[in-house]
Amino acid sequence: MSGKARSAPVLAVALLLGITLGWVAGRPAAENPLPPGEHVELVTGRCVICHGLELVAQQRLSRAAWEVILDRMISYGMPMAPEEREPILTYLVSHLGT
Repeated sequence: MSGKARSAPVLAVALLLGITLGWVAGRPAAENPLPPGEHVELVTGRCVICHGLELVAQQRLSRAAWEVILDRMISYGMPMAPEEREPILTYLVSHLGT
C-alpha cells in the first residue's frame, strides 16, 4: 500500500473533524434564560453547577420559599460564600418572586 493510500483515511477523518468543529464553533451560545439584573452572573454561576438555568427561571416563589430552596442547595454542597447569600436571595426574589 502506498503512502498516499494510507494517508487518505487520515485526511478524511481530519476533514470531517474540521467541519464538525467549525460547525460547533459557529453556533451561538445558548442564551441565559434568567432575567437580566444585578447579581444575575452570581446566580448563574452558582446554580448552573448542578442544574440547568431553565429550572430556576421557571420558578415563581416567595422570599420564604426561596430561602428554603437556597438553604437546601447549600446543604447539597453549592459553593457559596456567606456574603453571597443575600445578593443571590435578593436577585431571586426580585426577578423570580411572587
